[in-house]
Amino acid sequence: MEKSHKFDTLQPRLLRYRSHYKIYLVSLMALSGFILFFWGYSLTKSSWSELFENSKEELWLSFSFFSFFATYYFFWLRYRLQSSLQVFSDKILLNHEGQKIELDFNQIQSIGFVMRSVFYLKMNDGKKHYFSSSLERIDYVWEGLHEARKELFEGLDYESYRLKLVQYDHHQKRKEWFFKHRLIDLFHWFVAPVVFLCLAYFVQSRDVEIHQYGMYFFRLCMYATLVLLITSFIFSIVLKKFVFDKKIKLQMGSQAGDKLRDLEFEGLVLQRSKIFQVGTALFIFAMVLKSGVNLYSVTKIKQDLAGFNLKSGQTKVIDNRYNCLSCKYPVRDGDLVVFGRGTVGQIMATQGDMVGQISEDQTGRMIASENIAEVPSGHVAIKLANSKEILMVKVDDLIGKIQK
Repeated sequence: MEKSHKFDTLQPRLLRYRSHYKIYLVSLMALSGFILFFWGYSLTKSSWSELFENSKEELWLSFSFFSFFATYYFFWLRYRLQSSLQVFSDKILLNHEGQKIELDFNQIQSIGFVMRSVFYLKMNDGKKHYFSSSLERIDYVWEGLHEARKELFEGLDYESYRLKLVQYDHHQKRKEWFFKHRLIDLFHWFVAPVVFLCLAYFVQSRDVEIHQYGMYFFRLCMYATLVLLITSFIFSIVLKKFVFDKKIKLQMGSQAGDKLRDLEFEGLVLQRSKIFQVGTALFIFAMVLKSGVNLYSVTKIKQDLAGFNLKSGQTKVIDNRYNCLSCKYPVRDGDLVVFGRGTVGQIMATQGDMVGQISEDQTGRMIASENIAEVPSGHVAIKLANSKEILMVKVDDLIGKIQK
């Protein structure tokens, strides 16, 4: 009678893959749409050849993302969105797009492990079927197999791995509570980053000339998103390892062997942790604003610039604050700057100054300056690295100063 009661907890459980994988799909599709819109807009401003020449690395990065997305969807995610399985006392029934595959427990040859929450069943015909915590209540598969084929577990720590599967299952289920605490989540994911963007603009625009508002706010949004995602991930892992995993270990180690979630306890812990999480995010936002890290960028030198002592492949830090003439961080004669579409040049003169080219005769002696001209208002005179040509460049086209 006791044995029958145990089997009643196993069959015919219908186990589905996690519902939040649909959110992953929607997020990736939204990001894909944003990338396509960005490149489509860029093509309206320049030809394909110019775009490829000036943004080769960015295009390859976008191509890599779409390749990853396609691989992730067609070889992993699509299967999980359309599949489920049932655990019986003598078999596992796989359901995929109307097709059903039976895995008879008696036809299992061995059990293998890939990582902490991923294992596979090797059948007598040599085929392997993989199971992971992406499936709800994966521990039912483990328990059902143990009830039917205890001899397969010789040399395996059944209880220890069962505990890990339950811990991972509970961790995955808590992800569905992502927006359970609506007021805190609203402040954390919307109010805090909006305040950060507005405050950063109010503070930084007093000292720094912002020529490209789109790029400026894009960088702020990038930092805000990274801060929120990183703090959420860290708090989630810390709570799993040091709070929830320990609690479920104590529960399952007791005589009752209870593995049910304590929803009230989890809700209280998550609510309080989110308050600390908001405080941590606000502190990091303040550090970003204080350091002005969003006003720096990097560039890779595309070709040797002997005149500026720059070699192809070098990565240089650009201080984007130095892109103006009459502000707290002005560019000066001799500064190496990046302007336009990533062109590197050296400041020769600023507005109102006279500038011209110096020529040499056949013996190498300097002769009088040629093409002397006054730098127009709102412009700077810039010399290119491998050329004697001097360009009059609008200050609005300056991206920043290269740090030595």
